[in-house]
Amino acid sequence: MDVKIGYIGFGEAAYNMGKGLKSEGVEDIRAFDVALDMGGAYKDTVLKRCADAGVAVAASAAEVVKSCDIVVICVPARFTASTAEGLLPFAKEGQLFVDVTTALPHVKEKEAALFAEKKAQYVDSAMLGSLVVSAHKVPMLASGDGAERWKEAMTPYGMKIALVGAGSKAGEASRIKLVRSVFMKGFEALVVETFLFARKCGVEERIMDSVAGTMDKESFKDIARRMAGADLIHSERRSFEVGESMELMKEVGVEPLVAAGAKERLARSAALGMNTELSGAAPQTMEAIYSIWEKKSYK
Repeated sequence: MDVKIGYIGFGEAAYNMGKGLKSEGVEDIRAFDVALDMGGAYKDTVLKRCADAGVAVAASAAEVVKSCDIVVICVPARFTASTAEGLLPFAKEGQLFVDVTTALPHVKEKEAALFAEKKAQYVDSAMLGSLVVSAHKVPMLASGDGAERWKEAMTPYGMKIALVGAGSKAGEASRIKLVRSVFMKGFEALVVETFLFARKCGVEERIMDSVAGTMDKESFKDIARRMAGADLIHSERRSFEVGESMELMKEVGVEPLVAAGAKERLARSAALGMNTELSGAAPQTMEAIYSIWEKKSYK
């Protein structure tokens, strides 16, 4: 069945998704971005993206809603609520609204309730990867009353949408996304800080080879379990070591932003006193580690 898809917001994510869907044979795709009303360089960028993706330029958000079966809200998270609520007056019964922003779960719960009043379905759909790399085939999670319909409609066009679960509510997919983001964005920041530091010290190639040699030996699950367990035993010593690294960073002109957070987290782990309680033997499973965190009310 042919679908009519509209994007509210046509930044990098919507552009890559729309271009990918167009290549899969979705004929009717249109988009509106507030930059189109503002002029300037970003307006030109949006117009170029639409032309390259083969996406029609809409004159307004209202036009997108009135002419599309599926409306994808793809704006910066801070504009999620105002954007969604601005679409409500034009929403039709049975229409599907898909929110792929990173707004907080409670924001999406509220928006879902408002669209339900209009008898429209709402989907919280979280992207768990890079659209620049995977385009429309980026793994996505979906929750909310329209999640199954979203998956059924888009799977034939190559989209990889997994359901959070039967009866899942809007906000649950975003909850998973935001927890994941702590690692993915934190790791990105750590990579930047580490190699900025390494470059300043003239050891970037050695650090690349050394870290790769360590990380490539194990699966991520094994690395996570080993590190979380070792944290309960060795955090005091490691906190001191990171503090020394921070001193060297300052000497070579690097602000230790990520390192400062790591030192604080290690110090808090050390304060649990688990090295003594566990007699220096690290837990071997994540469940054992979770149990200790809960027992100690670790925050």
